[in-house]
Amino acid sequence: MIDFSRPIRELWVGVARRPTGTLVRQSQYEFTYDPGAGTPVSLIMPVEDGHFTDGELFAVMDMNLPEGFLLAAIRERAPKTSPTKMHLLALMGENGIGWLGYRQPGAKRAARLTGVSRDRLLREGAGKQGRLFAELVDAYLSTGSGLSGVQPKVLVPERTSIAVPNLIVKAAGADYPGLAANEFLCLEVATRAGLEVATHALSDDGQLLLVDRFDLSNGARLGFEDIAALMDLRVGGALSDRKYRGSYEDIARVIGLFSTRKEADRARFFQHVALTVLLRNGDGHLKNFGVVYDETTCRLAPVFDVVTTTIYPYERANGARVTDRTLALKLRAGRDRRRRAYPAARDLAAFGRECCGVAEPRALVEPLFEAMVECLDAARRDERIPRALVKQLRPEWEDSLRVWRPRTT
Repeated sequence: MIDFSRPIRELWVGVARRPTGTLVRQSQYEFTYDPGAGTPVSLIMPVEDGHFTDGELFAVMDMNLPEGFLLAAIRERAPKTSPTKMHLLALMGENGIGWLGYRQPGAKRAARLTGVSRDRLLREGAGKQGRLFAELVDAYLSTGSGLSGVQPKVLVPERTSIAVPNLIVKAAGADYPGLAANEFLCLEVATRAGLEVATHALSDDGQLLLVDRFDLSNGARLGFEDIAALMDLRVGGALSDRKYRGSYEDIARVIGLFSTRKEADRARFFQHVALTVLLRNGDGHLKNFGVVYDETTCRLAPVFDVVTTTIYPYERANGARVTDRTLALKLRAGRDRRRRAYPAARDLAAFGRECCGVAEPRALVEPLFEAMVECLDAARRDERIPRALVKQLRPEWEDSLRVWRPRTT
C-alpha cells in the first residue's frame, strides 16, 4: 500500500507501459510530455501541445480514481490519513482501466501478480459471508484500483502470464441485493440483441459478476476514455454530480467528434440508449459510455454497467423511501428540454433519427424486445438468479415492453 502520510508531488506517466510524460502537483497540476513522446495520454491532450496546467487533475487521470466502495476500502486500510489524488494515482499504478499507468520516480516496476482461477471464482462465488470477495480486495487492492463507481468491485488477474489484471469482479453489496445478477441479466439482454458486450459470467451462487476487460486486446493495452473525460469534466468526490449533467444528445455529438466509424457508432449508441430506457436503467450517466482506441482507430466502447435501477428504492432526507423513475441524463440538449423522464416511444424514435442518424429506429430496437422476453424466461429457470430478483424485475420489464414495444416507429 502507498504511504499516504508522505506527500507525492511527481509521478511518471506511461502509455501502454511506455514512458510518456511527467505529472507534477504544486499549486496546480502540470503535465509535460517527454521529448519524442508519440502517443497522447488523452484524445483531448495532443502531444504537440507539449505542456498542460490545470487547477484540477486532468480529466483522463481523474476518470478512474476510486470512489464509493473502493475508496472506503482504501481509507479503512490506512486510517488517520487522507490520501490525495496523487496518492490514488500511485496506488492505481500501471493496472488501471485504459492504457495509462503511473509510477513514483525511481520506484521499481511492480512484480507480476499471482493469478486467481476463473473457475474458482465462478464455483465459489463471494464465499461464505462474502469472505472470498473480501480476500480478493485484500490481495489486489494495492495492485491497481483503477475502477470508479459505487458498486463493490476489484481488478483481478486470471493467470500470472497476463501482465495486468484482466478480470473485473463485482459483488452484490448490502445496499443493492441481487445487483450482480441484475447486471448479468441486463448484459445478457444486450448480448442476445446483438450489441457488443464484454465477455461476462455469473458465479454459481449468483453473488459475483465476472467481466473481461474490453481495453485489452490479445495482451495489448487499448486507450479508454469515458464521455465525461472527453467533455473535460472531472467527476471525483464533491464534483461527482457532474456525470449527471448534459444529455444523450451531447454524447452522440461527442461520439461523432472522436469515432473513426461515426455512422456505425452513432447507430450503436442509439441501441445503448434504447437499452437504457427499456431496462429502466436510471444510472446511464456520462461515465457509463466511452470510447476505446489505439494509435489509428477509435470506436464506441461495448455496453457496460447496465442495471435495472427502479427496483432499488432510496431514502430521502426526511426518511421517506421513494423510487427514482427518471433517466440519469436528459434525452435531448437545450434549455427547453430539461425533462429526464423516460421518453415516449415517438420521442425515442425521433432521437434515433435526428441525433444518431438512424433511418429506421424500430429495426434496431426490436431485437431488444425479444431479448428481454428470452432473458426473463431464462431467469425463471436459472438457479443462480435469486427468486426475489426475478419477482422484482418481471413487472418492470413487462411494463416497459407494454409501453414501448407496439409504438416505436
